[in-house]
Formats: sequence, C-alpha cells, structure tokens
Amino acid sequence: MSEKKSDKCEICHKNLIYGTKQEDYKELKCEFCGYIFNSNIYCEEGHYICDTCHSKGPIELIERICGETKIKDPFKLADLIMKHPKFKVYGPEHHVLTPAVILTALKNNKIKKPDGTEINLFDIKEAIRRASKVPGGWCGFYGSCGAGMGSGIAISIFTGATPSTDSPRTLANQITSRSLNKIADNLEHCCKRSVRLSIKETIKFLKEKFNIDLGYTFERCCFSNINDKCVKEKCPIF
Repeated sequence: MSEKKSDKCEICHKNLIYGTKQEDYKELKCEFCGYIFNSNIYCEEGHYICDTCHSKGPIELIERICGETKIKDPFKLADLIMKHPKFKVYGPEHHVLTPAVILTALKNNKIKKPDGTEINLFDIKEAIRRASKVPGGWCGFYGSCGAGMGSGIAISIFTGATPSTDSPRTLANQITSRSLNKIADNLEHCCKRSVRLSIKETIKFLKEKFNIDLGYTFERCCFSNINDKCVKEKCPIF
C-alpha cells in the first residue's frame, strides 16, 4: 500500500503518494513532456511530472542568478533563489541549489581553489550538471539527501577531486557525510532545511580544512508559512 504524504501535486494540488512496494509502481505519462516513466511518486489523482520537467525552470533560474549575482553570502543567495515563484517547496532543484550557491559565494568572495586557480562560471555550471543527476526522493529511497550530496559536489569541484585523487576525494566524502549527519535529524523532511544545514556545515568545513572565512548571516527561516509540513520549533532553522 502506498504511503500518502502532504506534499502537493503541482497540477491539482492534491496529496502526493510515495510508493514503497512493487505494486505501487505505475507507468505514467509526464504531464509536460509526454514521455512515459515507471514511477512510485505521483499524485492521488494520477498526475505525474518527471524530474527533468519538474526542475527545468528552477535549474535554469539557479544558473542565471548564480551567473549574474554579486551576492557574497550563500544563505542570502539561497533564500533569494528559493523565494522565486518558479522554485517549489520540495523538489530535486534543491540538490542543485546547494553546490551552486556555495561555489558562487566562494567566487564572489574571490577565494581561490587550493591549486591557486579562480572559481569561474564553468565550475558553477559543472556543479549544476552533476547535481542535476540526483533524482527526487533520493533521501528516502536511497538514504542520501541530494542537498547534502550537493555539499560534496561543491568541495569536489573546489579541490579538483576525481575518483583517483586521495585527499580531495576524501574531503568531498567527508563533507557529504557531515552534511547528511545533520540532515538525519528524525524530523519531517524539508528541502529548505536540508539546503541550509548543508551550506552551514560546508562553511564550517572550509574554515577547518582551508582556513577560509566565508561571511554569512544565518537568519530565521522564511518559508514555514508556505510549508504545511513545517515542524516549527522542532526545526533547527525555524
């Protein structure tokens, strides 16, 4: 039997269903691109939006804003993007947002990579490309939140990590582990919280490992009023 949550369908605004059993999977046509997908995430009326179509607008928005902004504070930049009407309350676009704003903040603060090279727009686009591969629902179905993985993507690009590099690969995995540990808080899932916790942990990590002081203001969350699943005072960013 499928497990209903209060995440809302973008088509009819009724509840989404997250299937956990074989019989919950259905062949569904994406409402936007028309392609057929086998999915366990759909609305109770049968509507379905594939990850590509769900994220297309927001990901283009992330790339455009990060390519143009002079904002140095990663939290202010993340909030600015998440407040845009194209950005959903939940969705895989949050996986992309984390590494994009971290690298953009480092770039705008004129912080160079450990090898002495500058962070550029190519690096930000590469972070977006990598993070775009992490599907929606990854946190619950694969045990690894995409926003937390985004912090690892950011550090991977910052250090030039590859599968065959020793220290850079280790650092990328360490920050992912630390971010996921913060996200695993026994609370109702919230993409906004996951993004903020991942950014905060990455800022601490950059200070510890590279002695980088990235200025920021960690303000109260401004999204609880649009999230009917918000746990309020239980949340560390509320």
